[in-house]
Formats: sequence, structure tokens, C-alpha cells
Amino acid sequence: MPSFKVGDRVKRIGVLVPIWMKVGIVTKVIPNKDGIDWATQYQVDFGEMKKTLYQTELCLVKSAGQRE
Repeated sequence: MPSFKVGDRVKRIGVLVPIWMKVGIVTKVIPNKDGIDWATQYQVDFGEMKKTLYQTELCLVKSAGQRE
């Protein structure tokens, strides 16, 4: 089962991530063809650009259904 869903606000994990590409919104969930959960990919909109990242490169900032 995917860790994130479309609309979730996520943060990229890593020290070499540019500031403008730290936090984005999941726009598409791409399940692994062999059903490996940790290999699920997500298309994330960072405003300046969209990038496809693995689940292991992201952490949840705010769920899509969560109120401010």
C-alpha cells in the first residue's frame, strides 16, 4: 500500500536537495509493477517543476485530508 496519496504535501529527504525543491504536492502515485511497496514512485509538483521520486526519498508533511 502506498505511503502517500494524491494531494499529500511531502518533503524531500537529503542534504543535497535544493531549497526550492524541498516541499511539494503529490500529483500521481506510480505503483511498482512487481508490487514492492518501498519501490512505489510519486510524481511531486514543486511549483517550478514536477519530479518523479521513490517513496524512500520522501516524508509526509501534511496529509491531503488534514486541516490547517
